[in-house]
Amino acid sequence: MSEIPPPPHGVNWSDWGERLNAFLQRNLYRLNQLRGGESAAENGYIAWDRSIEHPVVSYNGKFIPLGYGANEPDQGYGYGAFVDFNDQAATTINTATAITFGTTAHSNGISVGTPTSRIVFANAGRYYVHFTAQLKSESASAKTFWFWPRVNGTDVTGSTMRISLHDNDQAKTVARAAIFQVSAGDYLEAMFAVSDLDTSLEAYAAESFAPAVPSVTLMAKSV
Repeated sequence: MSEIPPPPHGVNWSDWGERLNAFLQRNLYRLNQLRGGESAAENGYIAWDRSIEHPVVSYNGKFIPLGYGANEPDQGYGYGAFVDFNDQAATTINTATAITFGTTAHSNGISVGTPTSRIVFANAGRYYVHFTAQLKSESASAKTFWFWPRVNGTDVTGSTMRISLHDNDQAKTVARAAIFQVSAGDYLEAMFAVSDLDTSLEAYAAESFAPAVPSVTLMAKSV
C-alpha cells in the first residue's frame, strides 16, 4: 500500500473519520489479498493470491487465476497436448469410430480418460482445441474421410470435415480448430468415418533427418 492511513489526531473525530473514509475509498481495492481461509462460494470476488503471485477470481467454488499477456501456462483452467504414434483404421465403412491418443505431451487440468479416446476437462470453462490427422490411401480408388467432434457422447452440430483421396499411397494432413464451452468433468472425442477400408490414419517412423510423424494430434488450452 503506497499511502499510510491518517492517524487519529485532532480534537474533532468526525474530521478524522472523513479523512479515513477518503483514504479507504482510494486504497480499499488494494486490500483484497488471499491469506488463507477466504471463501470462493460467491462468484466474482477478485483478489491477489500471494502463493502464486497472481490475480485470481472466485468461480464455482474455486479461486481461478486470471489470464493476461505474461500469464504462465499452468495458471488457468488448463492445457493439454496429446498425440498418437500408431496407425488407426476403421473396421466398418460409414461408421463412427473414436480416435485414440496414446501419448500425453503436456497436461494440466486436461487429460486422457478411459477409454483413451476421451479428452477430459477437470475445470469448467471455454477452451480452444486444435486437431490434426495424417490420412493415407492404400489403393487407387476414390475414398472419403469424415471427421467431427463429440462432447459427452453427443455429436457437435455442423462440425464435420470431409475430404477425399484418390491415389494409391497418397497422404494428406487435415486440421481444424474450434472453441468449446464445457463443464467440469466433460469429455471431448474426435470421431472419424471412411467410405473405404483401404484407408488409415497413418503414423510414420522417424527419419535420419526428421522426427517421427504422429497419426493424430490434439491440443487444448483455456481461453
